Amino acid sequence: MICPLWERVRVTQYDVAVIGCGAMGASASNSLASKGLKVLTVEQFGLNHKLGSSHGGTRIIRQAYAEDPRYVPLVRRAFELWEELQAKAGKTLIRLTGGLMVGSGDGGLVRDTLTSAMQYALPHRVMSGREVNENFPAFSLEDEETAVFEERAGILFPEECVSTFVGEAKLLGCDFKFEEQVSGWRGRKEGIEIRTEKETYSANKLVFCSGAWTGPLIPGVVPLECERQVPMWFDAKGDPRFGAERMPIFVAEEADARTFYGIPDVGQGVKAAMHHGGKMVAPETVDREVTEDDVRPVREFISRKLSGLNPEPISSTTCLYTNTPDSNFVVDFHPDDERVMIVSACSGHGFKFAPVLGEVVSDLLTVGKTTQDISFLGISRFSRKPLA
Repeated sequence: MICPLWERVRVTQYDVAVIGCGAMGASASNSLASKGLKVLTVEQFGLNHKLGSSHGGTRIIRQAYAEDPRYVPLVRRAFELWEELQAKAGKTLIRLTGGLMVGSGDGGLVRDTLTSAMQYALPHRVMSGREVNENFPAFSLEDEETAVFEERAGILFPEECVSTFVGEAKLLGCDFKFEEQVSGWRGRKEGIEIRTEKETYSANKLVFCSGAWTGPLIPGVVPLECERQVPMWFDAKGDPRFGAERMPIFVAEEADARTFYGIPDVGQGVKAAMHHGGKMVAPETVDREVTEDDVRPVREFISRKLSGLNPEPISSTTCLYTNTPDSNFVVDFHPDDERVMIVSACSGHGFKFAPVLGEVVSDLLTVGKTTQDISFLGISRFSRKPLA
């Protein structure tokens, strides 16, 4: 007689199972394992795959956070943890270049960046467009534009970051299962069962760090939308104006409310993309072909703001944002099972927070509290459909 799949449970009982091994899952796995817990991490694809939200060669980290001042303590702690991880691993995970937040003087990006900078006494400098061009000749801003410059901003190297988290977690005994898709889970009195296409596992607690694939695993709990994004790279031809020694990372808000971001050349070209404005998609059926419609707005932006670059991209990729209605993260317990945590839906600005959110998860699951204020990231801010 063949036993039902639910009954084929591994003998191993894990303290915590983590679903997903992008930035959040890898960080949570490492932090949990560092507490001495027996951790299982299940990832449906391979390590550092290019189908989700944690790839792309470079990412931005910054402190004067326009999205909401409440993120500032989190990102300051993230900075500390990135630098600790970098020193421990002996690898380059973070590189400071400074950062520019560019827009009109009365626009939302500049205004809200200044709000965060002043509330937390973050060192910064307000510059005119002309001053930006003189100090950072990669840029060709209009004189009347305004920018907020902060030195404590720069680049993260995402694939190296994720690999380092995984390597450190493995040394601590974390059990990783790659190329294994979770098809279901259920809470039972004696623990939580996690079903994959290959096996059924048992754990005392469960953490969802599954990004764009979170919705089907927790139906009706959090309203999520998956957005297709297309970062691109532009050939700097070795021009030192566009290298990380002279060009800061930037975010720029246009008069039509579109927002673009960019990262200096660290070997692949200058990276640039439009932030949001992509098509809403299902993660399983994303169109990975980059079209003229994708390229056009970024090309036009490059022609105006970084006019020394060839505006034709030399390479591109697709990635996914998993958005909540208010663009804030979700970091909370499942409303129907306090043994289950949800750490996902980072709405396109989460990578930089990975180490601090991993620390938050491990603290909540081991001592039941965290020193970080995550009250604004709770699930209760959304109304949800009751479970059947």
